[in-house]
Amino acid sequence: MAPVTKIPIDRGWEFKQGSTLNGSTASSFLPVAQFPTVAHVDLLHHKLIPDPYIDDNELNCLWVNDADWTYRTSEVPHLDFASTNSRAVLVFEGLDTVVDVYLNGKIILSSKNMHVRHRIDVTDSLRGVDGTSILELRFRSAPAFAREEKARIGYKGNDTDVHFGGPERLFLRKAQYHWGWDWGPSVNTCGPWKPIYLETFEQRIGGLLIRQETAPDLKTCVLSVKGTVENLAHGQQVTVEVRDPTGTEILNRIVDVAEGRLDTKVSLSDPQLWYPHLYGAQPLYVVTVKLAECDATSRSIGIRRLRLLQHPLKDAEGTSFVFEVNNIRIFAGGSCWIPGDFMLPLMTHQRYLDWLKLAKSGNQTMIRVWGGGIVESNDFYDICDEEGLLVWQDFLFACGNYPASKDFMDNVEVEDRQHLQRVGHHASLAIWAGNNEDYMLAERWGWQLDLKDKDGPWDQTDFPAREIYERLQPSLVKELGGDVPYWESSPFGGVFSNDRTVGDTHVWDVWHGKLSPYQDYKEYMSRFISEFGFESCPSIRTLHRAITDPSERHSLSRTFDIHDKGPGHARRYPMYFGENFRFRMNPFQDFVYCTQFLQAEAMKYAYNCWRREFRGPGEENCAGVLVWQLNDIWPGSSWALVDVDLHRKPAYYITKRALANMVVGMERTVTKQPPYITTGYLPEKHSLDIWAVNGMIKDVHVTLKLRAFDIVSGSVVALTGDVQHHPSLTLAANRTTEIGSLEIPNADQTVVVAYLEDTTTSVLLARWVSWPEPLRLLHMSPDLRITVNVADSGDRLSISANAPAKGVTLSVPLTDPGDDAAFEDNFVDLVPNETVVVGVQGLKGRSVQARFLYDWELQDGFEL
Repeated sequence: MAPVTKIPIDRGWEFKQGSTLNGSTASSFLPVAQFPTVAHVDLLHHKLIPDPYIDDNELNCLWVNDADWTYRTSEVPHLDFASTNSRAVLVFEGLDTVVDVYLNGKIILSSKNMHVRHRIDVTDSLRGVDGTSILELRFRSAPAFAREEKARIGYKGNDTDVHFGGPERLFLRKAQYHWGWDWGPSVNTCGPWKPIYLETFEQRIGGLLIRQETAPDLKTCVLSVKGTVENLAHGQQVTVEVRDPTGTEILNRIVDVAEGRLDTKVSLSDPQLWYPHLYGAQPLYVVTVKLAECDATSRSIGIRRLRLLQHPLKDAEGTSFVFEVNNIRIFAGGSCWIPGDFMLPLMTHQRYLDWLKLAKSGNQTMIRVWGGGIVESNDFYDICDEEGLLVWQDFLFACGNYPASKDFMDNVEVEDRQHLQRVGHHASLAIWAGNNEDYMLAERWGWQLDLKDKDGPWDQTDFPAREIYERLQPSLVKELGGDVPYWESSPFGGVFSNDRTVGDTHVWDVWHGKLSPYQDYKEYMSRFISEFGFESCPSIRTLHRAITDPSERHSLSRTFDIHDKGPGHARRYPMYFGENFRFRMNPFQDFVYCTQFLQAEAMKYAYNCWRREFRGPGEENCAGVLVWQLNDIWPGSSWALVDVDLHRKPAYYITKRALANMVVGMERTVTKQPPYITTGYLPEKHSLDIWAVNGMIKDVHVTLKLRAFDIVSGSVVALTGDVQHHPSLTLAANRTTEIGSLEIPNADQTVVVAYLEDTTTSVLLARWVSWPEPLRLLHMSPDLRITVNVADSGDRLSISANAPAKGVTLSVPLTDPGDDAAFEDNFVDLVPNETVVVGVQGLKGRSVQARFLYDWELQDGFEL
């Protein structure tokens, strides 16, 4: 019997415009740039549009969003069918989005969902055909079709209550960010965005679904193996094989198949367990189902016991929201992920690997895949499995009032079933959330939402999508999701969607909303913060690439505004600057430094106070913090920790240190309020709280050392009290330990630095520097100098200062050719009598410059 064969249909493709917009720019067929592809990629390749990511070219490319596009190839191969039982199926992994598909002039498929895979039996169409066949994909403009769908189905909201893009986007199952968002342009793509191949077979395995149930004692794991066999012969069997992480076969079983369905369970004893990377290793088993000599299908499986715990807390309202893996309660620190590109076929395995390794090297444990994008490529989840990153996965709804008509629901069910089947086996997958912020919008805009009503029906209300989030999706996750929990929305829980005592929250009263000071982050502490953020510029190199006209390279230019989609940024930056430190809007590189400094300080404050609240069993007052966002999609300003060119912002290093296994934290607390009759005076903060976080799963014995310095003179300031030195302190496993407090002499002019050292080896485990606030009141040493010494090997450098220095940031000068170097650490606060060593890659003999807060106020340059 002939084996299953997969023939890629990736050659001979050409494209043309199917409408007359913009003077029919591509009016005749042209070869594609690559395959898979989308129209923007091909138009860029032929220089028919400018790069929409550069300058204001977005406006000159908007017509592409509204055009129709046709793709075709005449190289669908001729098939010699081996027998009358041979079948031929065309597989479309993803078509973006509204398309009619023709084979040799005959329509074989109509689709309006970019997120689904189609399998079309073309046996009869290809049997007897001499020579090759022609495959043609006729795409319609997605925005135009979405407007038709909106009119047909009917919109329950109004045209002003949708965030980002027009309300028509809600009616089409297409990546929602294609309509533009507050971190990127409107690049609404169209084309065959995933592979197409021709599959031939006589028999094949389909729908393989592997789920696990690991015992509470972690000693056994039962794998459920389900699937189908097409064209099964009577009495035929399949083989289920399991190989351990070393590749050794540990199970080989013959399984009967009844009525074309495979359904069996296999038990593993003493399995090697998969852990998030900060907690253990990531061994992967391989489960393979084989059908004689015809077909074999495999899945990589990480064995772990996953639970979402929501129990009452000892000293706080509400319930916990903590992920437990292998009976270890995890502090889920990490970030949110937006799609890596608008032109999704440009994403490669290497690009995913670069981004996710950055997250891992930043001590992140969890990545939240945001609901306005896509359920990511298999590469993404494979890498998360291999690298030990947990994944919070939103279903694909974001910031809107979606319909729930029967045909729309049917379309969503097909889509979500495929998502669950495709990625549901991954060990990294930790939760499915129904949507992003739709319940928040319902509360904001007054849609009909009674959270006490669990029965509905809701399809006749003005918030019909509850039928999706509270009926359809939870039933699908229950059926197909295995041990991965479902959560109705992000955020969700409690008596309203953003309840700080139950479930998860999005904290946007800082930067957005009320524009609260970032020092108020402590007041927004909740059980799990799944989204919060603070804007900043990308690196100056990235901005120079984005803005090609030198006269526009300043913070008040039109082009700069275009590359900062965040609403009100021109007001928010100066307000937050003015509250916190003396700032400079010009020259451009100083403004960039100031925005990045501001973002980093905000992240420092947030992570410092929130991680402190992970206090042990029954006291997981905050069990997760996911910053918005890890990555950028174009060269612009946003909330990203890392810009699109992989330049790490200072905030990346702040979160890296805050999420390390060992952290020492400090917070200055109010000791005296000003007289009530006066105004303009700040409370005194002369006391310092000190704590430590041990993120490891064993107790650690440490020594705490404190030192203090006068900011202007750099001289040592004597500290008194028992807390200043702990020669032997035991930090309990996987929690925060409160250490104590002390009074700071001359607090408004004194920095205090804390060191945690291993008691046995004296190895430095953690470091933290506490400064007086607000920083705008500080006077730095007029003689402050930063010394940078690069090792002869060029892979590390040392930095030191003769007086306290705030926010020391290293980079290769812009005048030096090439990209910036990659620094292992950065944005460091320095004190005298100390040298900090930093690893570096890509320096290539070039010099290093050091920026720091208020360096522009010094008359002399830097000592390098």
